[in-house]
Amino acid sequence: MEYSVLWTIQMGLTFLNNCFGDVKDLLMTAPADYAGGAIWDVVVKINTGIQGIGYGLLVLFFLMTFFKTTSNFKDLSIQQVIGWIARFLIVKFVIDYGIQVLNFSINVSMGINDTIFQNTADFEFARISPEVIEAAQQMINASWWERLGAIFQSIPMGLLAVVGNVIMWAAGICLVVCTYLRFFRLFIYSCLAPVPLSTLGSPETSQTGKHFLKAYAAVCLEICVIALAIVIFTAMASNSAFIFPSWEAGNVNPNFTYWNTLINYLFQIMLQSVMLVVVVMSANRFIREMLGV
Repeated sequence: MEYSVLWTIQMGLTFLNNCFGDVKDLLMTAPADYAGGAIWDVVVKINTGIQGIGYGLLVLFFLMTFFKTTSNFKDLSIQQVIGWIARFLIVKFVIDYGIQVLNFSINVSMGINDTIFQNTADFEFARISPEVIEAAQQMINASWWERLGAIFQSIPMGLLAVVGNVIMWAAGICLVVCTYLRFFRLFIYSCLAPVPLSTLGSPETSQTGKHFLKAYAAVCLEICVIALAIVIFTAMASNSAFIFPSWEAGNVNPNFTYWNTLINYLFQIMLQSVMLVVVVMSANRFIREMLGV
């Protein structure tokens, strides 16, 4: 009966670890390599097709601001003319090589992500804490009347373990879905990039282009938040630092230790799974706050 509770918890952790493995592979995959690069080829073609619209908007924004701020051409200095022309050419260059410019943000985020996993070389997937296994083993080796009490204790713990299992499954599915959604956002942003980038041609509309670049960087850096969330969750789930450590202080009764240790661990796993979901779903918001978007 004691091991049935542990088996239920381990089943949820196993599914969560499988999701972690899939997500880690996705985090290490560049958008250009996703699905063999076929999707990125489509993104590049769409971006190239929309460049014509970007050029038209660039000319429109440029001329609108130029004629609005220049009332008399005689007052124009050579420095102002060179500044306007240089701005126009630079923005045109950014639109022409928009994919390469956006790839710079992707490469930076991939480099940070690699650093995170390299500095956690001893990273191990989540496993049941040794203290929990020890408490269950002590209960098995206890006297018959203590084991009889453990049977009644295991009923509510079994129900809690099932709830925890469901929460871990939901957390794993949510983690995978959020990781895939990041790819969708990157592909959509990359396809439509020439339109917001064209607004950089005018000082009055350039804020839109700057906001787009920050938003794109935020989407790229989401992988860093997801990677950190996985590493921190696995460290916490495998640790013996329970959320209610005072419950087992000074008690040597096997029933009491068994109850408090498993209940503590179940609440810990459920709370940390919910925290994992909240952090992963808020990854983009965290990065946007850091970048001031």
